[in-house]
Amino acid sequence: MAVVSAVTSLAENAATGQDRWPGPLDQVRRHAWIVLGVGLALALLLALYTLFHEVKSSSTAEDPPPPAPPEIPRWVVDRAQVRQVAAELGRRRRLRSVGITATAGLHGAGGFGKTTLAEMVWADRRVQRRFRGRIYRVTLGLDVRSRSEVTAKVAEATRFITGDTTVFDDPDLAGAHLGRLLDARPSILLILDDVWSTEQLAPFLAGGAKCRRLITTRLPDLLPGGAYPVRVDEMSAAQARQVLAFGLTDNLPEDTVLGLLRATGRWPLLLRICNQYVHRRIDTGMTAPAASAEILGKLRRDGPAGLDPAVPVDLNDPRARQTAVTAAVEAGAALLPPGGFERFTELGIFAEDESIPIDLIIVLWQATGSLHPERSRDLCFVLAGLSLLELDSAHGGRVRLHDVIRELLRSRLGNGGVQRINGALVDAVAVGLPLADPQPGGGSGPVHAWWQHPDRYLADHLVAHHLDAGRDREAEVLALDLRWIEHRLIEGGPTAPLADMSQLASNLARQAANDFTQSAHLLAPITPAHALGAVLRSRLAGYDAWRSQAGARPSAHPALHNRWPLPDTPDPAQIRVLDAHDGPVLAVAFSPDGTWLATGGSAGTVRIWDAATGRTTATLTGRTGMRSEVDSLAISLDGTWLAAGDGYTVRIWDVASGRTTATLTARWNTWWDAVAISPDGTWLATGGRDGRVRIWEVASGRTRATLTGHVGPVYVVAISPDGTWLATGAGGDDGTVRIWEVASGRTRATLTGHVGPVYAVAISPDGTWLATGAGGDDGRVRIWDTISGRTRATLTGDVGSVLAVAISPDGTWLATGAGGDDGRVRIWDTISGRTRATLTGHVGPVRTVAISPDGTRLATGGHDGRVRIWDVASGRTTSVMTAGSYTGLVCAVAVSADGMWLAAGCGDGTVRVWDASSGQTRATLTGHLGSVLAVAISPDGTWLATCGGDGTVWIWDVASGRTTANLTGHVGPVRTVVISPDGTWIATGAGITVRIWDAATGRATATLTGDTSLVTAVAISPDGTWLATCAGGRDGRVWIWDVASGRTIATLDGHTAGVTAVAISPDGTWIAASGTDGRVWIWDVASGRTIATLDGHTAGVTAVAISPDGTWIATCGGDHTVLIWDRLSGDLVTAMRTDGMLRALEWMPSGDGLAAAGALGLYLYDFDPGTQPTN
Repeated sequence: MAVVSAVTSLAENAATGQDRWPGPLDQVRRHAWIVLGVGLALALLLALYTLFHEVKSSSTAEDPPPPAPPEIPRWVVDRAQVRQVAAELGRRRRLRSVGITATAGLHGAGGFGKTTLAEMVWADRRVQRRFRGRIYRVTLGLDVRSRSEVTAKVAEATRFITGDTTVFDDPDLAGAHLGRLLDARPSILLILDDVWSTEQLAPFLAGGAKCRRLITTRLPDLLPGGAYPVRVDEMSAAQARQVLAFGLTDNLPEDTVLGLLRATGRWPLLLRICNQYVHRRIDTGMTAPAASAEILGKLRRDGPAGLDPAVPVDLNDPRARQTAVTAAVEAGAALLPPGGFERFTELGIFAEDESIPIDLIIVLWQATGSLHPERSRDLCFVLAGLSLLELDSAHGGRVRLHDVIRELLRSRLGNGGVQRINGALVDAVAVGLPLADPQPGGGSGPVHAWWQHPDRYLADHLVAHHLDAGRDREAEVLALDLRWIEHRLIEGGPTAPLADMSQLASNLARQAANDFTQSAHLLAPITPAHALGAVLRSRLAGYDAWRSQAGARPSAHPALHNRWPLPDTPDPAQIRVLDAHDGPVLAVAFSPDGTWLATGGSAGTVRIWDAATGRTTATLTGRTGMRSEVDSLAISLDGTWLAAGDGYTVRIWDVASGRTTATLTARWNTWWDAVAISPDGTWLATGGRDGRVRIWEVASGRTRATLTGHVGPVYVVAISPDGTWLATGAGGDDGTVRIWEVASGRTRATLTGHVGPVYAVAISPDGTWLATGAGGDDGRVRIWDTISGRTRATLTGDVGSVLAVAISPDGTWLATGAGGDDGRVRIWDTISGRTRATLTGHVGPVRTVAISPDGTRLATGGHDGRVRIWDVASGRTTSVMTAGSYTGLVCAVAVSADGMWLAAGCGDGTVRVWDASSGQTRATLTGHLGSVLAVAISPDGTWLATCGGDGTVWIWDVASGRTTANLTGHVGPVRTVVISPDGTWIATGAGITVRIWDAATGRATATLTGDTSLVTAVAISPDGTWLATCAGGRDGRVWIWDVASGRTIATLDGHTAGVTAVAISPDGTWIAASGTDGRVWIWDVASGRTIATLDGHTAGVTAVAISPDGTWIATCGGDHTVLIWDRLSGDLVTAMRTDGMLRALEWMPSGDGLAAAGALGLYLYDFDPGTQPTN
């Protein structure tokens, strides 16, 4: 870069000078402008190259360092497959299969060296250079069976590669998240070792455009399409000879070598065991020829080769492999000390593909064979010397069994032996643990405090060892104890306790796991770590299976506990949530047989989901780039293909292959908003922004007809059950529904009545009526007779737009999705017109609704990017929440001076008054024409003031609930209101001004203007002589004002972002102010200096509140958390997590409680300061 700059500078000087330059440099002077242009171009290219690499490196700056390549043992011989795989991985072309990049697969039976070959590829210098050391291995194995166990593996890999700890309870969602993270990173090699099922493999194949996968498996059919397969079987004769003779100084007789090659089938695992057997015999004085003849005799006598010594063993036969391994292992066992083989066999109880702590083996062998610790370590050393296990000195010593040998050991133990040895292990470990305290809540807890054992292996497999010991009841008691779950959460995240619970078979355990799953996304690690227990109990307190434990409060640390039931408890009708798309979900449809569903959304993708499991089975990617979104889709009646509108095209996809079979594009380049498929699948209809409806021949892709008549964009199309007519809804200045004859293209009827654009149309199963929904302030669903065109019924209940409608297969009910912020889905009875149920859970508008063919399930897609699956057949549609009752947006909260009641400003324009003790609504005050943004209660509790987006300030009499005054004068939304300590005046903030009002007369007495940014908060000092204001601009200032004069006393500068909230201490000596940068600043009022800065939020802080005694500071923000800080030490002492963004905080006057308001409602917590020091 410096050289280019120098040349460019020379050229610039030459261009403006006339003196001749010495030698060849004069060519630069003569062609100065050309050189200058080339230099600038090179400088630009270099700058872009540097910027690209800086951006590229920034995405991995905080990633954990990749692991070092493994050391390859000296006895391992080079094999052609290593060079074959390394060459394939070195190619930069992409072999795509179901959207994945090139994948090489090693497949073959166990013990043939697949893992070793993968390690050799890993250590290969060419591969290291190709991926710059970014190579990671994930070992799966036969024991990783359940969805939760696969999810745990994906989460483990995600943390290992990226450091990300985002929580998922579904392996496909976890895999998709990993894929997105890999997309943002340079090329890496991901080694997926010992894969046994597509369920294990699928999550690791998502995304990662620059990621290459190297898969080892015994099952070649598991390799994805487009994979580059490499078969690994027996070694060549030359390679086998090298392994057999490694380290031997004497040559072996040729006939013995040939015999061993036949007896082992040139199987690397057996060859290595034979080699180590000979070495051990040599150590006792035997010659190499004699020792090799001895092991050959054992193999011929006990192994499959004994049938015919002249024929090599067929290792494709599982029974032959098992017999060969048995013979080799038993041959090595002859070299073990007395009782050694029995102890070795006991290792078969441990988990597959896991590193087993030697300390745990010592505990087991002390119990089963009375071995001293040194003898146990010696035996492990001997077993490693015989290649019967791998020994690792790290972390106190660990051993690893080859899965083939583990299978043999378990078969030798038998079911009874496995149960007996597992019981011995569990009992032996329990001896070293203290007895557990009684379970909080009075339940039946574990006898021993298993959560105090430090070993991670034992934590991951303790429930399995209990089950294998036949102790199902003890396993369930352990897995469902919140003390154990909290321990598992801290150690392994939410997937760890879910993995424990998934192994249990009882109905109680299944229900408990389902309850836990609904809140698993909120149980990721948190700071401070002990607060995770409080979050866990908060989320589970509303469920029957957990209520007694979760209601107890055992923490000695500061903690928040639910005083009221949570407003964001999942609806009981909700089956599961699919994190479907990064942006809004705009379309959803069930397949005709109900076994799968399709969703459309942002990034131009259609996702196919298994309806029973919620797994992603395919992702169809069409148009990409700006405004690439799938906002309409339909599935053919036979379920073999679907059509999706993704902007200016409609794509037809083959469901089985995931390929595009046709792309329909209009000459006018219109945007498609609607698509529907005829019952016979021969044609489809589309609606576009140009107001036209087009009929297309599916086979040819040609337009059969164009229907005109709408004067606004056509947002929805529905086809009658017999395919003879269709209905369309339009927007803009149109707002009508038209019924068209398909054969003639003529309009049969035009239905008018909606106020606003028509977004939804659905036709009844018998075709005699249809339902429509519209936008604007209509909020109505209209039922129309399709023959007469008259309105049969009007269903009212939603406020605002109705964006989606679907009718049940029997026509007795319909479902609608609302366009408001409350995210409600309504179930309507079509006979009575009444609401059967209201389903809550979405945050923001519900854009699409679909009903399963059997009418038992409902799928809804929302602006929040999620698809929710609901059970509409069970009748579980009543929320468990009782206190608070309102579950919509709450923007503000205030608490009365006596702490007996609370007032909250809500997003629906109401002010709600709640009883603090019971949580019951005392009153609902109406009058504002928009969200109520702030609430303040007078010191005597007789009146309150509110302000909102309508630009007004209202004064309310608490006793009667009536308005006593309406203060006007602000321009634009009034964002904050506070009342003086003596109740005689009010301060409000709107725009860039703060107004002071006389509370008695309602007149404005002063206007304060000092900033050019919007006022976000106002706070009044305890003595009422001054107030503090803050603004949301980039200057990050807090202004101190003298109330009497209206002048500025001080300006506190230092915030690095907009200031969102301000609070004044009870003694008036310091101020806490929060910012959009996630920080809270503590200021000394007298000096104007910063006392402390509190960092803990991961998003902007929206509110700050100081406890009545000034000891604690509470903050909340866009990261969905409430944080409590120790004022003196600045320590973060506890935290709470909710399912939505939080907007406001208020302490209870006694300091023992905290109210929080947010997107999903009002929360009221008890605050326990704890008994342990906060630092």
